[in-house]
Amino acid sequence: SSGINAEYGGMTGWDFQSCTEMFMPISSNPDLDMFPASSYDLEAIVKYCEAKWKTTTRPYHLKYYFGGQDGFDFSGYSRIVFSNGLLDPWAAGGTANKLGQQICLDDCPNILIYDGAHHLDLRSANPADPRTVILARQAERDAISRWTKRETKV
Repeated sequence: SSGINAEYGGMTGWDFQSCTEMFMPISSNPDLDMFPASSYDLEAIVKYCEAKWKTTTRPYHLKYYFGGQDGFDFSGYSRIVFSNGLLDPWAAGGTANKLGQQICLDDCPNILIYDGAHHLDLRSANPADPRTVILARQAERDAISRWTKRETKV
């Protein structure tokens, strides 16, 4: 198909986003995972992105803007929902290992979705949703409700 939805809503949009703001250094090894061999070559990726999208790749933008796995301190932030699904390899880079800890300045729910994956809590409700996803969505709604009630009192 064609048009803006096909161009920016599909894999083409992901290619652009991964070249600009969501750069992810990923490699694969068929002896260790299910994907074909692919080495991580920063120089080649930067050249590809610049040629394809005529933009400057910022490979460390996410780490320095939002923080990373290597001890980033969220203590000055507030009102962030951290959700991770255990049926998702992305959870390894999330905050699942900090359950029960205060990881920010104020009111940052850290939700673990045991039988869900990547963004399932952000999708529309479905009769097949596991209970942990339903509970996660409710916890997210509760947090947003708390935050908006505080703002209206000021």
